[in-house]
Amino acid sequence: MPTKAETSMGLAAKLAEITGLMAHIPKEGFNANQKYKFVRETDVAEKVSQLLSERKIFLHQSVIASSREALYTTASGSTMWMSHVEMSFQFIDGETGETTPQAVFPGDGADTGDKGIYKAMTGAEKYFLMKTFLVSTGDDPEADEKVDKAAAASGAAKGPVVVTKGTQEGVKRGGKSDGATLAQVTEIAKLAKKLNLDADAVVPVIGKILGTEPGDGVNLRDWLQGLTSEQAGSIVMALSAMDILEATPVDLSEGTAPDEALEVDVEGEQEPFSVV
Repeated sequence: MPTKAETSMGLAAKLAEITGLMAHIPKEGFNANQKYKFVRETDVAEKVSQLLSERKIFLHQSVIASSREALYTTASGSTMWMSHVEMSFQFIDGETGETTPQAVFPGDGADTGDKGIYKAMTGAEKYFLMKTFLVSTGDDPEADEKVDKAAAASGAAKGPVVVTKGTQEGVKRGGKSDGATLAQVTEIAKLAKKLNLDADAVVPVIGKILGTEPGDGVNLRDWLQGLTSEQAGSIVMALSAMDILEATPVDLSEGTAPDEALEVDVEGEQEPFSVV
């Protein structure tokens, strides 16, 4: 328990002392689906709440903005929703009435039911506390190679590719290509394969992303190559996000082997990417 001298400290001094006591929190949580460990919100909240209570500090938090958007349709037919929140946090010293400036922190949570908003709130709270008290977990955003690889492979996902040598159809020397690149089409096929989506299954996913899809009998690879670079980039980024969540948005067609349906020869000529 804090001593009498400690209780007479100002709010900033109390929070600084808590920062020193938080230090490292071990990763006790485990995501069995994606096979990684994480710091649980309960471990952070329980430790912080005890330290705040001992110093008579109250943490006031509220949701100041929220929204949600549909991500995709799951194999069972449910809609996966992504909820976004902005939360306001403020520490109040119960002994002196002193307060900290309000801090706004974002949070996101995906769920097929009504829990997305609460997941987003929990995430915002956990990371606000961890960042405020400099909690070490051993994580580093720059070590997230999976996302980096997806972004690199997307080619022109954020815009057309600048061409400096040679010319090709639809591209001006020194200009930019408005059409989908081979790298983008190849990455779409690779991501669909990782998500266990055959050609038939990936079409409605593309339709959800773009609002349009190829008709029956159309060669899907040729159709994708006819898209704009921006459209192809949107598909790449959406499938990459689904890959990170390790979700399967649509059931596979009966009797279809995913590895054969979207086989890609990265080094050589691309195998047909057809709708049958």
